[in-house]
Amino acid sequence: MNNQELTSSTNKSVRRHYEPEFIQQVLGVYQSGVYATVEDCASAYDIPQNTLSNWLRRHRKKSTPDSVMEQQSEISRLKKELAQAKMELEILKKASIYFASQTR
Repeated sequence: MNNQELTSSTNKSVRRHYEPEFIQQVLGVYQSGVYATVEDCASAYDIPQNTLSNWLRRHRKKSTPDSVMEQQSEISRLKKELAQAKMELEILKKASIYFASQTR
C-alpha cells in the first residue's frame, strides 16, 4: 500500500517528519521578525500553520525557565544596585550638610 492508497483509504494525510535543525531554523527566522505572522512564515516554508504554532508553543515552554532565571537574576542585580545608590545618596546628603555648615 503506497502513500496515495493510505491517504485515500483512510482519508488522512501522511504525517510529515521535520528535522530538528529545520525546526530551529524556521523558529529562528520567525522570531527574528522576518515574517509578520505565523501564517506568512508557515506558507513560506510550506508547513501547516498549526504545526508552526505547536513548535512555537513548545519552544516557549522550554525557554520559559531560562527566561525566568534570567529575570530573577536581573531583579536581584537591580535590587543590589538600588541599595548601593540609596547608600551613596545618604552619604552625599550627610556630606552636603557637613560642608554647608563649614562655610558659615
